[in-house]
Amino acid sequence: MNKRPSFSKNLFWGVGVLCLLSFVNACKTKGEVRREQEMERLKTEVKEAKDIRADVDTTVEELKLEVARLSSVNEEQAAIHRNLAEELKNEVIALQQRIQALEQRAVAEELALKQPAPKESSSPSASYELGKKLYDEGKFDEALDVLREVYKKSSKNSEQAKKTQFLIGEVLFSAKDYASAALEFAEFRKAYSKDSLVPTAIYRQAWAFKNLGKNKESKLFFQDLIDRYPSHPMGQRAKNDIKK
Repeated sequence: MNKRPSFSKNLFWGVGVLCLLSFVNACKTKGEVRREQEMERLKTEVKEAKDIRADVDTTVEELKLEVARLSSVNEEQAAIHRNLAEELKNEVIALQQRIQALEQRAVAEELALKQPAPKESSSPSASYELGKKLYDEGKFDEALDVLREVYKKSSKNSEQAKKTQFLIGEVLFSAKDYASAALEFAEFRKAYSKDSLVPTAIYRQAWAFKNLGKNKESKLFFQDLIDRYPSHPMGQRAKNDIKK
């Protein structure tokens, strides 16, 4: 009779302990599950955040590349605009210069029209003097036109024709038309072989060939001048020139 209550009491406490342990184990299991779920959620959020960050970084890099490209394009466009502006500026300057030249030409022509025309002289000597004046002023083309007209009007063996032909050679030489000058002086020597201007004509021929780069021919003319006119001033000058 005394043993049964003790047994019941022990059984009651054993069952209670088991229930308590089961309750505690059940509570721990739910908490762990919740923690694990929370961790999984956090992991998911972290992964999504990392993916978003990667997308943002990619977008930023793309934007940087696009900005660099646009900057390069803008610089190229600016360079093109600068070049176009410079070309337009040069064209405007050239146009202004052309307009200025045309205006000056128009003024000169207007003044020329207002001036009375020079009276033509029937004297060949006066025309020769005009040609000589133009030559002295460095107006070689105009001087040649006048002197050739004088030569046509002059008698072949006249003093006027002789000095006109020689002056034509001088004008051509001064105008640096050395080939034509050499030919003109050759014609002068042929027509007036005994004239006192022949040594000067030979000297001019020598220098005409020298200026044309024909040193061999030039030397021949210098030597011919030295041989034929050793005591003439032109012969002495030829000696000095041939030494040089």
